[in-house]
Amino acid sequence: MVTWELIKATLQPHIDVEGLPRCFDAVVPRFAPLNAEQAALWTERYWPTIYNPAAQVLQDAPPLNQLRRIRTALEVPNTDKYMKLAITAAEQAKAGGHGRAVGAVVVDPETGNVVAVAGDARFWSDDPATREFMKTSNCEGRPEYHALMRAIAMVANKELRRRIKAGTHNRFVATCSETPSGQALTAIESQYEDDDKVLGDLTAAVTNLNLTKATDSTTELPGKQSGPKNEGYLCSGLDLYLTHEPCVCCGMAMIHSRFRACVLGRRMSGSGSLTSEAGDKKLAYGLFWRRELNWRVMTFQHTQASNLGGEGRIDTEIFHA
Repeated sequence: MVTWELIKATLQPHIDVEGLPRCFDAVVPRFAPLNAEQAALWTERYWPTIYNPAAQVLQDAPPLNQLRRIRTALEVPNTDKYMKLAITAAEQAKAGGHGRAVGAVVVDPETGNVVAVAGDARFWSDDPATREFMKTSNCEGRPEYHALMRAIAMVANKELRRRIKAGTHNRFVATCSETPSGQALTAIESQYEDDDKVLGDLTAAVTNLNLTKATDSTTELPGKQSGPKNEGYLCSGLDLYLTHEPCVCCGMAMIHSRFRACVLGRRMSGSGSLTSEAGDKKLAYGLFWRRELNWRVMTFQHTQASNLGGEGRIDTEIFHA
């Protein structure tokens, strides 16, 4: 718990005017009110509260017809390839010293093509000293460089380039720039970048990271596409393949981006945000299906993911993915 004295000592040097905000303990209702009368009572006694009659109570699981429809759509031969691709991205990210062995792949289910491939890069920095410090200390690095966040950033960068090329984003060219976390760092990430984007010396990258050994054959990898096909939400209608269950930050980013479905390899007890089972050291947030949220991403576990690339290819430590 952070004491008021510590907060005051931290804020005081940065406040030019005299005085500080008043600090006090407040009782806040844990759950939403069930009716307008209860909301008014709680507002009077505890904390400003609003009753929303449109809000739906949490449901533990989505309707079976929706689950079956999405699951059937995901049960295609390429599913194993997408997960292998995520594992390859994870391996190369760890081998390059960029982050943990976590990978993410974004797929367009209509075409079967891969939109983006990203590995974890939480330790990445342009400064070698900073990069070495984050790898050797207890620091978990930057969450915006988690694999899922980087995959979303890659989709955003592709969409920005597409709109500029199409002339539909001209008025924002001066103020918009590509997200740094969405830049390719490994050979497999570069392989799924845009064809017309300068990628650097890909041949050297393949040699340094041993791409041919990490995958069965580059010619067997799923096809790629330049980016989304709509002007709506960034990842609307796209599917996500992850080696690990994402943390809360990444889970909410997945929801805000409007993915259609998610397939994950390993559940992360204690840090994963999608599963809903209660128990010791489990968050039980169930973000894959909470009726309070304005979007839900159907999520399934690929139970054979750990065997797709060989023993030990999926990081089994306890951390936030």
